[in-house]
Amino acid sequence: MSRIIKIFTLLLVLGLFVSGCAVSKDTPRETPQDQAAESQDENAAKPSQNNGDDGASPQDILKNKYYFYEINKPMEDFEAEDLNGNKVKLSDYKGKIIFLNFWATWCPPCRAEMPHMEEFYEEYKDEDVVVLAVSSTSVELRGGTDDKAAEKKVRSFIQEHGYTFPVLLDRDDEAWKIYYRSVVPANYIIDKEGIVRYFKMGAFSGKQEMELAVKAIRALEE
Repeated sequence: MSRIIKIFTLLLVLGLFVSGCAVSKDTPRETPQDQAAESQDENAAKPSQNNGDDGASPQDILKNKYYFYEINKPMEDFEAEDLNGNKVKLSDYKGKIIFLNFWATWCPPCRAEMPHMEEFYEEYKDEDVVVLAVSSTSVELRGGTDDKAAEKKVRSFIQEHGYTFPVLLDRDDEAWKIYYRSVVPANYIIDKEGIVRYFKMGAFSGKQEMELAVKAIRALEE
């Protein structure tokens, strides 16, 4: 138990370091993705402090410079609703590299990374890559349960800023119960086979970082 607490504390502190917003204390604390992160090999779990890029692989740069954590566990499926009212499942995107992003309109780091996500999406949308920005009701409302109120906030924000990447409404928190973390944004990178390869607690710093994640995933496929 002490090891779990230490790892959780490390992730929380690191999350604040890379700019994230704490979510409601009422959200469930233990999920399969938490267990996956806790049970992974310690050498993969802790990034080193050497940020040098010279001669480093994309995987090493992600872990050492951008503080990505290796997960290497099969994704868990969920169903959500896009802004056109269509029901979609995470598994619908199998065969693509998935950037699974959990966010909230009130979170400054979430708002800050979205222009980078939009720039990245516009460049890669016709390739084997997809960005999915998931808005969970309890996260958007900081513990609230009115999915219509949450949807109104999300629609207004997306329309105001003109973002075109797919946004999914997690009305009943089905996705968040699976992929819960203590802060948003929470970013998962999933390969074409449906394996969650990486998790990043906090915002992407720019399009270059997201492109590096694509390179890392494609390197694993070779």
